[in-house]
Amino acid sequence: MVIIRRMLCIVLTASCLSLSAYNDHRNVACDSLEAVLSGGNPPEGERLLGLYDELMRGYLPYDARKAADYGHRAIALSYKLNDLSTRAYVLRHFGLLSYGREDYDEALEYFTWALAVTDSMARSRRYTEKNIDDARSALYGSIANVYNLQGKAHLAIHYYQLALPIFEKYRWQESRAVLHYNLGELYYSMGNIESSEEHFLSTATLGESAGDSLMMAYGWKGLLGIYVQQGDYVKARDVATRCLAYYHAHRVEEAADYPVVLALLVQLNMMHGHENLALAGAYAREALSLADSLLFENRSAVYAACCRLSMAQGCWQEALDYGLQTIRPDSSATDADAGCYRMLAEIYAQLGQKDKSREYIDKMYNTMLRFATEHYQSGLSQMEVIYETQKKEERIVALGKQHSLLQWLLGVTAVAALALVVIVVLLVVTHRRKRKLLTAQVAMATEAKERHLLARDLHDGLGGMLSLLRLKTERGEETLPLIDSIHTELRRTAHHLMPDELLRNGLCPALHDFALSVPGAEFQGVGDIALDKNRELVLYRCAYELVNNAIKHAQAGRIVIQLMQDKGQVTLSVSDDGKGMTLSPEDHRPKEGMGLQNIRERIAPYHGQLDIVSVNEMGTDINIIMPL
Repeated sequence: MVIIRRMLCIVLTASCLSLSAYNDHRNVACDSLEAVLSGGNPPEGERLLGLYDELMRGYLPYDARKAADYGHRAIALSYKLNDLSTRAYVLRHFGLLSYGREDYDEALEYFTWALAVTDSMARSRRYTEKNIDDARSALYGSIANVYNLQGKAHLAIHYYQLALPIFEKYRWQESRAVLHYNLGELYYSMGNIESSEEHFLSTATLGESAGDSLMMAYGWKGLLGIYVQQGDYVKARDVATRCLAYYHAHRVEEAADYPVVLALLVQLNMMHGHENLALAGAYAREALSLADSLLFENRSAVYAACCRLSMAQGCWQEALDYGLQTIRPDSSATDADAGCYRMLAEIYAQLGQKDKSREYIDKMYNTMLRFATEHYQSGLSQMEVIYETQKKEERIVALGKQHSLLQWLLGVTAVAALALVVIVVLLVVTHRRKRKLLTAQVAMATEAKERHLLARDLHDGLGGMLSLLRLKTERGEETLPLIDSIHTELRRTAHHLMPDELLRNGLCPALHDFALSVPGAEFQGVGDIALDKNRELVLYRCAYELVNNAIKHAQAGRIVIQLMQDKGQVTLSVSDDGKGMTLSPEDHRPKEGMGLQNIRERIAPYHGQLDIVSVNEMGTDINIIMPL
């Protein structure tokens, strides 16, 4: 929603963005300039182009048709004379014509076109840095004004901030003051009070430096609104004294802002601990006497202040009359609208009209929700535009650098030819060396990863089988089939293949057969087990490692392997009756060796969880839970 005080500031910005560059030429004697055109010795070339430019700017404020006519003549002649500077200014004035018709999309097209021309100016080296900066800052300010009027705060701030360094570079004080005020208003509308206060302070300081009482008052007015909102009576009273002095003295010229200042003074004199309702009433009556001549936004601020005063005095029906005047006639959703609904909900509650109170509570909630949603979505889209704009600007800069480099190369062709050959040879050699180095680095990294995987598979798969082989050997049992299995597993591990039993029959049969081969072990499958091959391999390796630990470290006599699956997860449990795991002295939790660390690495990609419960001399229960 466009705030009237922001519109006033924008009008001011358009006319005085720079003392040196942004003369609006409203005093140009257009009749005498046209007489020069129709005289006996009409100008030609650059003088004629300058005359067209002067006439366009002269007619711009009050005769759009004539301004456009002279603008078209200037554009055509600027191409003939290759005058980029005049073309950029004329295009900006065409944008201002569209801006005046509220055709903001067309205005942005002209401003963007003019920016492209300023980029060409920078590359041509025929124009001074100040000339280029002058044109760019004017365009940045114009683009920001359009986005400001459209309520696109992020985009407006972005372009104001592009103009600000240029103003600071040439110490254009009034231009800086206006721009800081606009930024303060925008940040205030976004709820960034800290940044808003900084910019309003800069406005007042720069206005004082430039001897501009209007800019000083604009900064004070912004600060007064912030301090009143924050409840800082001391700061607000200090600023209010200076602010009221200016606006009362200029109440005719500042007819739109003076009632807003009075409304802030009403609130100032209602602050807790500093109430002066008589003085607040005097300010309210003066503001009300001016309200009928105001547009809605300023009038709403006056009625809202009077509503709060009536509420403080307990005059609830009077407060209701003022509160209803603050309701916006359109369907916009602003923070101010939500505040009005909150007041009305409280008033209706005091009047005993509970249904109306609930109605306005709902309106307040829905407005706040809609306001937040619209600002969030709008902010995202604006940031996307800024991002795309910055990418385009970076590409333009890159193209400019390439163009400059090409011109330099063409100027020193004889020497550059030989140098280019040398450079190319060096680049090729360097590229080959880098490629060889990169290849070696990749090979080393790949080799290290391969070694890690191989070590893990050897430890988890063959380690368990070798432990089982040792156990069978100690007991004098048949070992030849197991040796054959170890041989097969070794070959498959070397090629990162799945175990043969698992590949042929699936996880449950493979674990069942594995349990049969381990003395004192048994397998239990619960539910319909249906897993992909990768999960099957992970769980199979984990079961091998856990059984290996039970045999090798826990000296277990009985081991139970259990596999369960439901809709959301699969669980592998290995329980034994061994001597339990050694506890860490630091946190009294079971110590984890390489085997358990390997298990954690295996299940991590599947968001698996490893739970260990171990009691000394009573056994260990280990559960692996893997979501599906």
